[in-house]
Amino acid sequence: MPNLEKNAKIREKRKQTLIRRRTQEAKTFELKLDKSKISKTRLAVLNRLSLEAKWFSNYIIANGILDFKPNVDYKVKKVQVKVGDAFQEREIRALSSQMKQALIKRLQDSAKALSKSKKKGLKVGRIKFVKAVHSVPLTQYGVTYWVKKHKGVHVQGIGNFKVSGLGQLPENAEFSTTNLVERNGDYYLLVTCFLPKEDKSENGKAIGIDLGVKNQLTFSNGVKIQYSFSAHEPTPEEALSLLLTL
Repeated sequence: MPNLEKNAKIREKRKQTLIRRRTQEAKTFELKLDKSKISKTRLAVLNRLSLEAKWFSNYIIANGILDFKPNVDYKVKKVQVKVGDAFQEREIRALSSQMKQALIKRLQDSAKALSKSKKKGLKVGRIKFVKAVHSVPLTQYGVTYWVKKHKGVHVQGIGNFKVSGLGQLPENAEFSTTNLVERNGDYYLLVTCFLPKEDKSENGKAIGIDLGVKNQLTFSNGVKIQYSFSAHEPTPEEALSLLLTL
C-alpha cells in the first residue's frame, strides 16, 4: 500500500476517534493478575520486563530524551548499563517495540511538562536516572494487550493471564491504553476504557420554603399555600412534614 494512502487512512481514523471521544468519558479499571496461576518461567519474564524498562528508560535519559523519535529509535536491542563504576551491555528481550515507543513518549511528555513549568518561572530540575520502573505502558489494544471476556487477558510477548476484576468491565467499553503495574511483587493491569457519557442534565434550580402566619407556606418561586383543618390546626412545621410525605 503506498505511504500516502496509508497515511490518509491513519489521519481519517484519528479524526473519527476524536469525534467519537466527544461523546465519551474515560474510566480506569484495575485488574489483578492471579499470581497462583502464573508459571515460574512467565513470572521471570514479568520481572525481566520491569528490569528492562529501567535499563531502556535510563538509556533514553542518558542520550537526550527529546533527541529520540519514538517511531524510529525503538529498534535498539542492546543498551549500556552502569554497574558500579563501569558500564556493561545488556540485551533487551522482553520489551516489545510498542512498549519501547511508549516509554520514549512517556519520558518526552515529562520533559516537555518540565520545560513548560520552567517557562512559567517555576524552579524545576532535570529528569534523573531511575532506580526502578514499576509501570510499563501497553498502548495499543489488540496488539500490546487484549481482553478475553470471562477468560483473562493477553500481554504481547508474554502470554495469557488469569485475572480478577473482569466483571467490572462494562459490555460497551471501548478499550484504550493500559499500564502493567508491579506492586510489592503482585501485578496489575490498569485498563483505561472509554464509555458513553452519562446524561447528568438537571434543572439546577433549588426552591426555598418560608414558614409564615398569613401565608403558611411561601415558596421562592412565588407560590403561596394556605391550609386549614377542621379537627386540628397544624403548626407550620407539621404542615411542612405532611407535604414532604406526599
